[in-house]
Amino acid sequence: MFSSEPSLTLSIIIVSYNTAALTVQAINSVIQDIKDTKALEGQVELIVIDNHSSDETVTQLKKIQQKNKFLTIITNKKNLGFAGANNIGIKKTRGKYILLLNSDTTVKPGTLIQLVHTFEENPVDESTASLTSRKGKLDKLGILATVLLNEDGTIQPQGGSLPSLFTLFAQMFSLDDLPLIGRFFPTIQETGKAARLEKYLLFSTKKTPIQQGWVAGTAMCIKRSVIEDIGLLDANIFMYGEDIEFCIRAKKHHWDIAIDPLAKVIHLGSASSSSENAILGEFKAYLYIWAKHKPHWQMFFAKMILYFGARLRIFVFGTILRDKARSQTYQKAKNLLD
Repeated sequence: MFSSEPSLTLSIIIVSYNTAALTVQAINSVIQDIKDTKALEGQVELIVIDNHSSDETVTQLKKIQQKNKFLTIITNKKNLGFAGANNIGIKKTRGKYILLLNSDTTVKPGTLIQLVHTFEENPVDESTASLTSRKGKLDKLGILATVLLNEDGTIQPQGGSLPSLFTLFAQMFSLDDLPLIGRFFPTIQETGKAARLEKYLLFSTKKTPIQQGWVAGTAMCIKRSVIEDIGLLDANIFMYGEDIEFCIRAKKHHWDIAIDPLAKVIHLGSASSSSENAILGEFKAYLYIWAKHKPHWQMFFAKMILYFGARLRIFVFGTILRDKARSQTYQKAKNLLD
């Protein structure tokens, strides 16, 4: 799968697609963090996969490469999506740890070495990793994500609970938005007010990794042995949901997944994709995940939850909030279920 045995500490992969300015900004933040951290000197490689951009991305990348020899540029002849492009980069990596980083991010100082330190401070303990009685113990850390921040420094939703009929229902009917009791409802996407408040409190007070069902591929650091164990990202998912699917497979192999509250990345969020694409991609991903990982009988109920959840949003956005565009997007999402 890999081109060679690990000879570096950290490999960083950025996928770009017509986001020249943002990609350059992301790369510069990585380069600065590497230069500021002497412990990583000579131990990091940066691989940028361009998904056939039509802007100045490749030209700008080559200029940066002239001064930074640890930067490798790979250009695709067509847009392979997030998973497909990252897989190309993963196969080329030489790092013990592999960080997938969105092109619309800025790495905060000290983040890269913090991720490495957290992995090193939490070695694998195979004697307890597969024991149900030790559930919740961080004894097989395989995937570690950063805290995601908005430009103003506020905390952005990051990851959530693994997909189940209950967590899907809680998400589609916004149970995590309910006052007082909302935090007791786990959802796949922790975007509700209660969930955001709880995460804010955790990220603000904890100094140790916070376990999650899944974490976003926005800034996801993966131990090389995880990929050797479960394989690459699922390239059948073009974009949205490939991180959830990857984490499902990792969990099945008893790998722990966590967020490091001391590692932080600014994420512009919607800069690389439209809201409509995100919503439709999410619905497609859930259907694919249920078909691949869940018992056959659950698909009917999953579709019903998505269908009535979409109908609810069509009504709320179309009638109450007067957001015609968002209402039409959920109409398209509902049509995917027909």
